[in-house]
Amino acid sequence: MDAKILCLAVLSRGPASGYEIKKRLEQPPHALFQDTSFGSIYPALRLLTGEGAVSAEAVAQGKRPAKKIFSLTEAGRERLISALSQPPGPDRLRSDFLFTLLYGDLLPPSLLLSIIDARIAELEERLAWMGNCGGSITSPSAAFLHGLGLTYYQSCLDYLRNNRPRLAADLLGPKQVPHERAAE
Repeated sequence: MDAKILCLAVLSRGPASGYEIKKRLEQPPHALFQDTSFGSIYPALRLLTGEGAVSAEAVAQGKRPAKKIFSLTEAGRERLISALSQPPGPDRLRSDFLFTLLYGDLLPPSLLLSIIDARIAELEERLAWMGNCGGSITSPSAAFLHGLGLTYYQSCLDYLRNNRPRLAADLLGPKQVPHERAAE
């Protein structure tokens, strides 16, 4: 999705300033799917305002400059629905972790295994966080997405836990694998 559609999506949940839009896009769930920057948000908002997809209202802030609060117009809602109605393009997986695994043969085995251990811990934390956010789910499609996310992260965690010992044995040889990891 381009920055304009991302802005329209955030505004579909209520009026916001450009800064608030950026903050929402930096946090889950948005940050899990899309990446955008201030450098793309403000030009997108300017174009959307010019196209009549959003309206902007200046709000006084005391001694600070007025801030613009953007709201979705009916034309903007229609544009967002039209964009969401198009078949999505293929997912593009960008992962520093997977890139590191691709070239893991260049690293000392103990470092590569520690990177995998760190990812296991990260996935455990993410799953715990996702398990606690179920009460904030507000629609059937969001609940469906939540379940898909839980399944995805649990599957990744299971794979890493189940296959780390074999990788350790392949990298270190069976006599060098620490007993607690070899037993997993």
